[in-house]
Amino acid sequence: MGFTVDKEAVADFGFYLGAEAGHTLPLIERLARDEGMSHHGFTGLLAPLGDIVTGPASVSVGLVFSEMQRKLCDLGDSVTDAAKHYGWVDHSNASMFERAGLTGDTKEEIKFGGYGRDGFENYFEGGGSIFRATATDIPNIERPNTKYSDDVREHGLELRVLDWIWRQFDVDHGKGFTDSIISPLAGNYKSIEANGKAWKSVGTNFGRLADSVGKNSIELATHSWQGGAGDAFRDFLGTYWNQGAVWAGEQMGTFVASGFDKISQVSKYIAGVAIRLINQVIDKAKKIATKFAPVVGWAWTAIQSAAKWLGKVFGFDVNDLWNDVQDIIAIVREIKDLYTEIQNIVKTMESYFTTVEQLQKTVSGIPETGSLADAQNTYTTIRDGVGQLNQNKNELNQSFTKAGSSLSTLDDISKRVRDRHR
Repeated sequence: MGFTVDKEAVADFGFYLGAEAGHTLPLIERLARDEGMSHHGFTGLLAPLGDIVTGPASVSVGLVFSEMQRKLCDLGDSVTDAAKHYGWVDHSNASMFERAGLTGDTKEEIKFGGYGRDGFENYFEGGGSIFRATATDIPNIERPNTKYSDDVREHGLELRVLDWIWRQFDVDHGKGFTDSIISPLAGNYKSIEANGKAWKSVGTNFGRLADSVGKNSIELATHSWQGGAGDAFRDFLGTYWNQGAVWAGEQMGTFVASGFDKISQVSKYIAGVAIRLINQVIDKAKKIATKFAPVVGWAWTAIQSAAKWLGKVFGFDVNDLWNDVQDIIAIVREIKDLYTEIQNIVKTMESYFTTVEQLQKTVSGIPETGSLADAQNTYTTIRDGVGQLNQNKNELNQSFTKAGSSLSTLDDISKRVRDRHR
């Protein structure tokens, strides 16, 4: 293959990379952070984990995308520098990061960019460029409500009986029945599951980005940039982006999704067991309500005064009331054990999402290419950096393996609950 350069097309490819940085990456980031890191489903005892997801973990995700934007714009600068070497005239000294409207990025906010009045439209469908920005597929994430109170049998008079028991026996330090037993349930598992769906789509869209960059680079090679420098650039792009940063993004999407899926499964199971026990409690309360509600206060006075040993008081057997109350308290202790397991879920998964930090290291390891017009220097950069890239990828996989043990711990929690409540 001979040496062929269309300097305008080479420069345009640099601007195309800026469009991917300023438009495509923010779309994926918004999906990851707004939907993938939503705290919506983390209610009750899972609320502390929701704080982690929307706090440090979300900021780490933002740092990763900001680093990707900067590295992609740096690569765009290298491409336009090569175009200048071939005679393209640059009428601006601004960096690609500045041209793409990405300055002022706080690394904690989702930053979109744009070129002048036309934004990035030149690189969208129908635009004048031969290079097309990624056609993302961002799903509409639905978060149906999960009201555990809907799964608990209707209760009216029996609820008053339960509140009476909670007060008289000080079952949970002054809390009412609903606050004590129903409110702490394990979040909205349907919404937590939606977080996982969002992260699966994040991985899919990184795959679309890799496909787009690959197709456009082939277009560049076929028609506009043939020769050693063009070959070196495509090698760099494939090695450090499609097999490096974008590969890591796809892996992270799958990994984080697995975490949310497992939390959803285990919390749903534990909540289901708790609901069955709560319904047993309500059945016991219904029995008390039917027999004793009109004189429940008198019954308690009788119990306190040891009248229960006298058998029937006020026309009913106080021993039955006493035994039913003790049965309720025994079942409540089982429910409280379940809530301890929910707290264990939070402790287990606290460090799971810190694996995002390792993804940032992988992206940060992308070297600067220098002058792409110098094929030999570019090949040297690729060769020298591959070892570090592979090390970073191995470390990312190791962090996945280490954090992935948390999912096994959640399985163990489910097994403990299942063994206790068969």
